[in-house]
Amino acid sequence: MRALLFVAIAANSFDLVATTLGIHLFGNREGNPLMAELAHNHWFLFVALKGLAIPFLIWRLDHYRSATPALAGAGLAVVAVAITVAVGQWLGWIAGVITVHGLPHL
Repeated sequence: MRALLFVAIAANSFDLVATTLGIHLFGNREGNPLMAELAHNHWFLFVALKGLAIPFLIWRLDHYRSATPALAGAGLAVVAVAITVAVGQWLGWIAGVITVHGLPHL
């Protein structure tokens, strides 16, 4: 179960980096409609939420394993899969952009 916690937090961190690169280098938009406003208009608040609050909530979900192990484990699995799929979609998108347009000129 600790491996699932690590995967969820690591995938969230990678998603934050991927979102940063996508928005600032490639003109991408945040795919989560609940976070899009923050990502494009309040960057530091977005980073604080995505980089601090989301990992804290993932950790809290893992902490509930003692009270409801099946529910907490299933929730952690859903979070890990959802974030990993989002990162995979971003990797596919960026591969297509780089293939078609090449690397961005800084």
